[in-house]
Amino acid sequence: MRTRNSVISSLLWSILVLCPTAAPGQLTLSDSSLIRNKEYLEHSIQSISDKDLFKALNLGRADLRAVRSAVRTRDYLQAYRAWAAHRATSPGPRYFTASYQLLIDTEQLTDYESLRKTMASHPDERDTILARAEMIMLNRIRAWGRTVVEFDSVVDFNRDVGATGKYGFHYWGWSQPLTAAYLLTGDKRYAEKFQELFTRWYEQRNSITRNIPDFDVVYYELGLGVRNRYFIEHYLLPFPERTLGTHERMLKTILGAARWLYQLELWEGYRPGNWQMHGSYMLTQAALVFPEFREASSWMSLGLQRMTEHLERDFYPDGGHSEHCPRNYTLATYGLFRNLYYLLTAYGIRPDLASKIRHKMGATIDWWLTLITPTGEAPAINDSQRGLFPVRLLEDAERFYSKPEIEGVLHSIFGVSNSPNPLYPSFTSRSMPASGFTVMRTDWSRDALYMNINHGRWSPTHTHNDILSFELYAYGRALAIDAGIGTTYDDPIHVSWYQSSRAHNMVVVNDKNLQRENHEGYDIIWDSTSTLEYFSGRQDGYASLGVRQRRQIVFVKPYYWLLLDELSCSQSGDTLSWYLHSPDDVRPGGNGWQTVASPGLVVLPAGDPPATSKGIGWAASTIDPTPGSTQQTSWIKFDRISASGSQSIFPIFLIPFQAVPPSVRVDQVSPAHYRLSTLDYTDDIFLPGGGTYEDGTLTTDAECVFLRSQKGKPSVISMIRGSFAQLNGRDLVRVSGKKSAERRFTP
Repeated sequence: MRTRNSVISSLLWSILVLCPTAAPGQLTLSDSSLIRNKEYLEHSIQSISDKDLFKALNLGRADLRAVRSAVRTRDYLQAYRAWAAHRATSPGPRYFTASYQLLIDTEQLTDYESLRKTMASHPDERDTILARAEMIMLNRIRAWGRTVVEFDSVVDFNRDVGATGKYGFHYWGWSQPLTAAYLLTGDKRYAEKFQELFTRWYEQRNSITRNIPDFDVVYYELGLGVRNRYFIEHYLLPFPERTLGTHERMLKTILGAARWLYQLELWEGYRPGNWQMHGSYMLTQAALVFPEFREASSWMSLGLQRMTEHLERDFYPDGGHSEHCPRNYTLATYGLFRNLYYLLTAYGIRPDLASKIRHKMGATIDWWLTLITPTGEAPAINDSQRGLFPVRLLEDAERFYSKPEIEGVLHSIFGVSNSPNPLYPSFTSRSMPASGFTVMRTDWSRDALYMNINHGRWSPTHTHNDILSFELYAYGRALAIDAGIGTTYDDPIHVSWYQSSRAHNMVVVNDKNLQRENHEGYDIIWDSTSTLEYFSGRQDGYASLGVRQRRQIVFVKPYYWLLLDELSCSQSGDTLSWYLHSPDDVRPGGNGWQTVASPGLVVLPAGDPPATSKGIGWAASTIDPTPGSTQQTSWIKFDRISASGSQSIFPIFLIPFQAVPPSVRVDQVSPAHYRLSTLDYTDDIFLPGGGTYEDGTLTTDAECVFLRSQKGKPSVISMIRGSFAQLNGRDLVRVSGKKSAERRFTP
């Protein structure tokens, strides 16, 4: 078996905003694969004759007696007529892939009546579906992303709609409004239009030119895995006017696709990521819908084998997916398994696998609940779009997994609830080291203070050049954001900006990208008390430049964060830049910077003032909730110049405000001691790092100590992972072993 190509165009990994990931160049296949055989590829996959099609059917079945009789006399027209009659009376589930607001990464299988009931209670979505269907009737097709193409009287499926957009066009997700409109209205015009477009595509399918040398537009894993699901769902429709030609073309299309996918999944083995999941899901679905094919049992066995491997190997114990994208790829892969569960249940097979799916995907729902922002968005991290998290998916999960705590999130964040006293998740903040995310959150309201921290491992396709980066929300607004993916992979600045280190809230060396492959956050520490949350992690992505970083984040709830970045440098003259990106404009304020809008954010460096500059960038939008929207952003950066054998530090306070910027002062008392002062209290934060620390006032062995004083007297002390903290020789807190503890003092 061959190994995966080590060098491949970056476009290969960026074919679909929904679901690309690493895959071998699909024209370079294992020696044993029949796809390498040109004769097999042409006659058994791409251009199947009538004779070979009926040979592929198990005509010994009793229900195919009429088909068998026609084939014996080579009356293929009559054979197709008999097949059509057979399919019209065949039992079996009929279903449709409904999507929330026509977003392709929210697809969920449902029965026809449930679809009609849902759309009746959401007339705005029903109207959108019908409007989009009418556009298609006029050959105005939303081919890819937001790209709408107006074709002449005949749709040209060889139209170039972008380097990767052409592949997206051939996923056929744009066609679903036609099928939905037929189910909602019964108007046969919509089914006839789908039939017309399918016929045109079939006529052109073997002459489509490719934009990427290693990938045929039609015959490659992701395209075959996605497109044929829509074809199958159209074929399941009760549509008496379906022509015999459509029956013929559909059978040949599904047979060729399943054969191609079977050879790929058989000989290329398990491959991580979502491409193989799409191909394996399609194999399973084809086998369930077309059990008449002799090869169906082999398709089923291999498809379920690969899906089981992905279920067990691609999802972390905390529910995160290995591609590390909170929206796009986690939604897509979750959806495949949720829909596979639907199929297994509807067809009454493999209850053991269905049970495993429920267990694994339940953890993914908890992972999402952790990461959802107070404004209801999925964070735009790595190749993930921002945008409101699909409410219907959460509603479905609440019923599907019997998780009543989802209703609390629906109530407080999305304003949707059927209960006057909804339950909430047992957690607010949570560290998920397996998938590499930590979230700090004050509560489940839209006004909550919230920060997510990305410290996960590298994925070969969707990871951006950032480690220990963060996003920050407060008082119902995004205040510091990640760039996310932007529009689509065809965005001209996708690589130069969106993937770059400087487009993220992190420390960047010489404005160069860190080495992301094989690097992740390590030595992760996260713990909390009722007053304090603490995170610490290290990363060596700039080790080739002699720079190693430790980032500590202290969250004083519910007021502010202190970030302390310590950079150990082995050479002089490097520019170390601390970046923060805001959806709002920023301006100088006090000794730091602040956003011009409110609610807003104050950014205050402590200690020696660094050189400061600002500029303009781009990010996934916080204004337009539609995934794929972008907006211009503002960034500020603080610069220091490295010195050989020394440590440079950035102690930065981030203080959200609701209406008026607070009047505060911040100071660096020592490299391990920072102070924030207001008229009402003084906060001292000590970051000794877990070793024995003594500065003449405080003695401790903790990772972090927080002391708030009011009117010159301690009012509360919080200790993270220590056994004691003494102030002027007097124990303020002491515990057995190293743990986190808090003590409050009476006035």
